Amino acid sequence: MYDDIPKPTVRKDLRPSTRATSKAGVRKNLDWLRKNCQKYQGQWVALNEGIFLNASESFAELRRTLKNAGQLDIALFVNLKTDM
Repeated sequence: MYDDIPKPTVRKDLRPSTRATSKAGVRKNLDWLRKNCQKYQGQWVALNEGIFLNASESFAELRRTLKNAGQLDIALFVNLKTDM
C-alpha cells in the first residue's frame, strides 16, 4: 500500500546533546540562579553544576563562545530575558 513513500531512516549513532547532571548539580544551578539572576537579567547564561561559564544577550554568541572553549557539552543554558 504506500510503496511510493520512502521509509524514514533511523540513526542509531546519535547521542544526547547534553549530559545529565546529578541532583546536587541541579541544586547548585538553582542556588546560583537565585543569587545571581538579577545581575544577568536580559541575558542567556550558561552554568555547569552551579559554576558560571559565560553569559550573552545572544544565544548564538553564547553557544559559539562555549563551543570554542570546549564547554558546550557540559553547559546548561538558561534564558533570563523578561520580555518573552
